[in-house]
Amino acid sequence: MSAWDELKRDEVLRANWFSIQQSDIELADGSVGRGWHWIDYHTPAVGIVPVRDDGAILLVNQFRFTTRTRDWELPAGRVDANELPQDAARRELREETGHIARVWEPLGEYHPSNGSSNQKFILFVARDLENIGAIQDTNEVDDARWFSEQEVRDRLARNEILDGMSVTGLLWYFFRARFR
Repeated sequence: MSAWDELKRDEVLRANWFSIQQSDIELADGSVGRGWHWIDYHTPAVGIVPVRDDGAILLVNQFRFTTRTRDWELPAGRVDANELPQDAARRELREETGHIARVWEPLGEYHPSNGSSNQKFILFVARDLENIGAIQDTNEVDDARWFSEQEVRDRLARNEILDGMSVTGLLWYFFRARFR
């Protein structure tokens, strides 16, 4: 069996950061799947795990219109056109928390919903942080707060962090830290 081959693609809807595509696909067994809708994200998104010297983690509080939830999350956002992911991470950290970081470590990247989209999340750990001002993106972020490592672990255990990138990024960070 081979990989699926796309026979035809039509753009159904276009927005500024994603589009809805409809594809006809030749499946591995030779049959044709018609009219498969999927989301084409034009750029990836970045997430940052900001870690203070004492291990505390900086999270931002946001209201999410789509799910009608308020949550503590990792600072995150999309990569702008012609922007490198690490530059987007630096920008998002500054905009959403008022902090800069002197040390950046790649944490990893993944596709959170590869059955329905090509969305890609790229995660970084930011260390040696300095607060250089107020939160700039006040339309998205209500507050930024430091949580001890144990507080973050407890919130995860109680299912109090609901954002997928945040859950994955924090668990990935804790997993890697355990095996260093």
